[in-house]
This record gives sequence, C-alpha cells and structure tokens, in this order.
Amino acid sequence: MATAADILGLNRTFKTAARWAKHLEWLSEERDRLLARDCSAPETSMAKMDDPGDAAAEESQRCLALVSASATHASIVDVLDAIRRIERGTYGICEMTGEPIEAERLRAIPWARYSIQGQQEAEKSGFGRRHALPTLHSLSEMAANDGEETEHDEETAKDEDSNKVVAMG
Repeated sequence: MATAADILGLNRTFKTAARWAKHLEWLSEERDRLLARDCSAPETSMAKMDDPGDAAAEESQRCLALVSASATHASIVDVLDAIRRIERGTYGICEMTGEPIEAERLRAIPWARYSIQGQQEAEKSGFGRRHALPTLHSLSEMAANDGEETEHDEETAKDEDSNKVVAMG
C-alpha cells in the first residue's frame, strides 16, 4: 500500500550534487518535522456558548490554531520548493539576481530563494512582503487624520481648479 510520502513523491531518489548533500539532509529533516505537526482544525464545543468569555476564549484558540496551521503550510511549501531546486540543480542560485546565495545565508535558512542583495531588491519591489495585519490606530487618531485629510483634499481641489483656469486662459 502506498504511503502519503510515496504519493506526494517525497520518497524519490535522485542524484544530488555533493556540495548540497548536507542541505538536502537539513531540508528533509525540516520537512519531516513540519509534516509531523498536527495542523487539523481544533474541535469546537458548544458547551457554555451563552458565556461570552468562554466563547471568546474558544474563538481565540481556534484562530491561533488556524494561524499556526497556515504558517506551517507556508513553511512546508518553502522547504519542498528548496528540495525541488536541489533536484533541478538550481539550489543556491538567487532567483532575483542569478548570483550564488551566500553560504552563511543557506546555512541559516536552507530554503532561502534569494541572496541578501536579491532579498533587498525583492522587498523594495514588494515581492518579499508577507501579508500582515494593518497597523492599529485609536479612534481619536483616525478622527484627527480624517479631518486633516479633508482639509488637505479641499486645498488640493482648489489648487487643481485654479490650475485648470490658468491652463484654459
């Protein structure tokens, strides 16, 4: 009977460049560690749902479990992609610059796609950004900012109207 690893192609054998053998070992260990995690959704109980505190605590636990599962899945994808790059012979080459990735960086982050320079370029162009929650502001800050934007928008509109008159005249 085939195992999940067989179906996913995780038990394939392929020729690895000797210089990447240790990295492949690290990546395989990380893959196995990540795959062993329990990423199933937590069971929800309907007990004491009339208590808002219990309901909020349970919802918090469920949200944290989902965030953890999502992070684990993203890590698995990164590690599997690195293993595929070793298989294809493109491991250790920056996907942004085409230059070799620094050895220290690959030891620290074996699934790294970019050199330090490539990572900086990716972040400047917005590719390296992870989705994150927006910055939280207080209601008083938001109200103050809304008032400032309204005044600024009105001044900008007046300036644009006067520029149109000058251009037409």
